[in-house]
Amino acid sequence: MSASREKKTRQDLAAQGITDPKKIREAEEKAKARKSNILYGVIAGVFVLVAAALLVWNSGVLQRNAAALSIDGEKYSASQVNYFYHSIKNNILNGSYSSLYGVSSSTPLDQQVMNDTAKMFLGVEDEGEVTWDQFIHDYAIKQMTLIVKEAKEAEANGHGADDHTEEEVASTIEQYTAYAKENGYSLKEYLKLAFGKTMTVSTFKDMIRLVDVASHYASEYSEELSYTASDLESYYNDNKSSFNVASYESLYFKGTADSTTDADGNTVAPTDEENAAAKEKAIADADAALKLYQAGDPLETVSLAYESAAYSNTEAGSNSGDEASEWLFDESRADGDSTVITTDSGSRVLVFHSAGRQEYASRDVRHILFMADTTGLDSKSETYEADLQAAKDAAKAKAEDALAQWKAGDATEDSFAALANELSEDGGSNTNGGLYTKVLKGQMVTEFNDWLFDESRKPGDTGVVYGESSNYAGYHVMYFVGDDVPCWQVQVENTLRSRDTEAWQKGLTDSAEVVELSGMKHVG
Repeated sequence: MSASREKKTRQDLAAQGITDPKKIREAEEKAKARKSNILYGVIAGVFVLVAAALLVWNSGVLQRNAAALSIDGEKYSASQVNYFYHSIKNNILNGSYSSLYGVSSSTPLDQQVMNDTAKMFLGVEDEGEVTWDQFIHDYAIKQMTLIVKEAKEAEANGHGADDHTEEEVASTIEQYTAYAKENGYSLKEYLKLAFGKTMTVSTFKDMIRLVDVASHYASEYSEELSYTASDLESYYNDNKSSFNVASYESLYFKGTADSTTDADGNTVAPTDEENAAAKEKAIADADAALKLYQAGDPLETVSLAYESAAYSNTEAGSNSGDEASEWLFDESRADGDSTVITTDSGSRVLVFHSAGRQEYASRDVRHILFMADTTGLDSKSETYEADLQAAKDAAKAKAEDALAQWKAGDATEDSFAALANELSEDGGSNTNGGLYTKVLKGQMVTEFNDWLFDESRKPGDTGVVYGESSNYAGYHVMYFVGDDVPCWQVQVENTLRSRDTEAWQKGLTDSAEVVELSGMKHVG
């Protein structure tokens, strides 16, 4: 008899008050002991059942299968909802703003209240106490509802899971398997640590699939939105302050005193009198600097006379709505106008040059990315720097070989696109020939940006450029396609596209019938 069948037999007998057939036979032979045997048998059976139940409970089987949420009548398990809950939780705890939010991973989230900074950044309008667990709980439901509705829309319009989706699933599983191995866990164990004990590999795959379908459809929806030149011009005219930028110089004088250190090494904050004196000096220095500028000296030259002053030259400053912006974006302002703006923190000399929308042409470019392979590198190793440089050198060699291969062939834009699809490691462009259109200044990493917006750049130019960010280090093989529409049009179009996509998404979630079920107690 199998273990599972034997267990079922014991459970069936226990339900009848009988736990051991052998004891029954003995009871028939010892009638006087019948009550004792049955009593102790039942007690033993209870302990067996309780132990089995605890094993099942601790495994997460019951919790993960419990229906936690109903969206338009379709039920979703606690495990599925936990994918979103823990994704949001992990992003918040590991994000760069966690310290500003005042959230800690060492204290249960239902015992931590969101501070005002967190509420502001995360758009929480509730002025009362909101725990982090409550926020993440509510946000997970909203996020899952949106993803489910987008995925349903995608499937209804023939954009369901495809080969690309399965490639994404396989790639993600490969990455998580590597993470798990690096940390000494199996994939199954690692997923439970990252997404809660209800998570399984199969559920994780299902959620990756769901999110991939939804996100790709949302991107396609957004990209297919179109606007006429008249639409763009009209929206710009109604919202100039959101798009206009100013070119100006600034010389800043700090208006607060510095902290000091006492004999014991403790920090001593400046007194009110010291701050008042610092502010008075900043005003006097700024006024004197302004007079020097107005007498004919360039502001940058004036700045050399003030060791503690901070000089800057801003080409495209946005309108922040403060007093300085109000002065800079005044329509009566003319090139060379100057003034001093004083705030509680200091005084600033401003020299205006121009203001308006950005007319420079956005640019189209194709590229092939070869990333430095840092897999297995130990940042604590004595040879780390050398090993990292070797990885970068290898990526550079691949990039140079690819460019040489392209030049030895047809050397056309089409052949470059084909090579990008074959070789590029940029997942965002290696299926469309490495193409990025309507790129704006500052959108790409510095080296990429500088090459692309070089004033001497001509269509058909190629080159190999190093690039580095927090996510990668590697080399780009570049192909300059040419100029595109003006910057301001791209900015306005992006704003309209974002606005209309959000309105579509809001319509999806508003129309959803969402019901929390008993399984929600297993989420978190």
